[in-house]
Order: sequence, then structure tokens, then C-alpha cells
Amino acid sequence: MNPAFSERTFEFCFNAEYCFANSALLASHPHIPSQQKEKDLGYDVEFKIRQGNYTKSIYIQHKVSSYAEKRAGANAQFFNTHNGPYFRFAVDNEQHNTLHDLSATKGNAFYCAPRFHLTHELEGHFRASTIRRNAVLLDPLTVGQINDNNRHNVTYDASGRNPTLHSDPRPFERAYSGAEDDPPKLRELRIDLSFIDDLSADLMQRAISSRFENAVTDAIKRARPIEQVQHLLGRVYQVSWLLLP
Repeated sequence: MNPAFSERTFEFCFNAEYCFANSALLASHPHIPSQQKEKDLGYDVEFKIRQGNYTKSIYIQHKVSSYAEKRAGANAQFFNTHNGPYFRFAVDNEQHNTLHDLSATKGNAFYCAPRFHLTHELEGHFRASTIRRNAVLLDPLTVGQINDNNRHNVTYDASGRNPTLHSDPRPFERAYSGAEDDPPKLRELRIDLSFIDDLSADLMQRAISSRFENAVTDAIKRARPIEQVQHLLGRVYQVSWLLLP
């Protein structure tokens, strides 16, 4: 059964709850409305980073998952992995490898997906502030890079356990939630303007050497590093970027 709400809706709900609970700065997200707002956000983020209040950098790619209650046809490998109902979302290989490398060198990166798929469930969890508790956070670093052009999926059971990257099954180390009693351990970094410069250079080189080359326009090349980071993370790699104290 396909999810009844969009990734952007889930992203908004999760980010709003997570940022409020953790005093986090939402430094970039996939849908910045206009170039002017992007510039305004860039200046605001630069100003806050100069104050030296942030020590953790988190990159989140939000996914919504289809839900299968029964073994049927081509889903047998997924169903058998969990011996029962499961959730599944598709993976973009290049985005996966970017998340993997960000997690290894620039902070903490996660897939974030819900343990529900119906609109009334989303509405109920949003009103009760339980979106985080009913989401899974998966670190791509624990399953490694994808080095082929095949189609890949991530599955997890109805309780969020046994997260696995397919088609050659590789289990994630574990699934976390975003709730206070089950947080992933976040690595701390020195987050300053030098960090932004390094992150920008890394993302720019990565994009230029990939199928996203056309996204690096002359205007982006002339932009300030913080604007380059926000553009590439949000609009190219579809990643929310959060900074935590």
C-alpha cells in the first residue's frame, strides 16, 4: 500500500517537532521558496554560526514508505527478510553515497522514514508531538556505499526493527528514533565558517563530477559558500540540514 502523504509533508512535520525539541537550527531544507529567501536564510545562518553555539551537524533525507501486509509476487524477498509485514522506500544510489560520505566526514547523516503510512496516523502523531517517536533514523555509514547501478530499496518491519538495504541484503547497524529516549549518538564538530567553506567545496566538487553537474550553474559558482551548501543539500540532494547546540 502506497503512503497517503508526501515526503515534503512528512519532512515538515518531523523537522518542526525535532527542531522544537532540540533547539535546532534548520539551516537548509529541500524547498526554499525563492532565491531571495535562500540568500536571506544564508545570511541568517552565517550570523548564527559566527556566535559559536552549534556543535553538531545533522543531514536528514526524509522518505515515506509503502507498507506490505502480505507476501505477494515480487515482494517475497522483502517479506521473507522480516517474516511478516514491512515498510519499504526506494534509494537513489548517488544520494545514498553522498549521505554516506557526509556521515563519515561532515557530521551525522540519516535516512528518516515513518512507521506509519496513512494520513490520519500522520495527523494524530503531529497533534500529539509523537512524529519523532514513530520514525526511524538510519545511518547509511553502517551499510556502506553503493557501487553499482542497480535499483536498491530499504525495508524495515512494522515496529521499525531489522532495517535492511536490498537487493544484496545488508543490515543497518540499528534503527533509532528521533525521540529523547532513543537518540543516535551524534558526533561533535567545530562548526564555524571554515567548516562551511570545506562543506561547500566538497559538495560542489561532488556535484560537478556527477549527474547533477547542470545544477552547478554560473550563479551557484559565484554564490557565497553558505548559499552553495544550502542549494546543493536542499535542491540537489533533497537533504534537510540541521545544526544542534
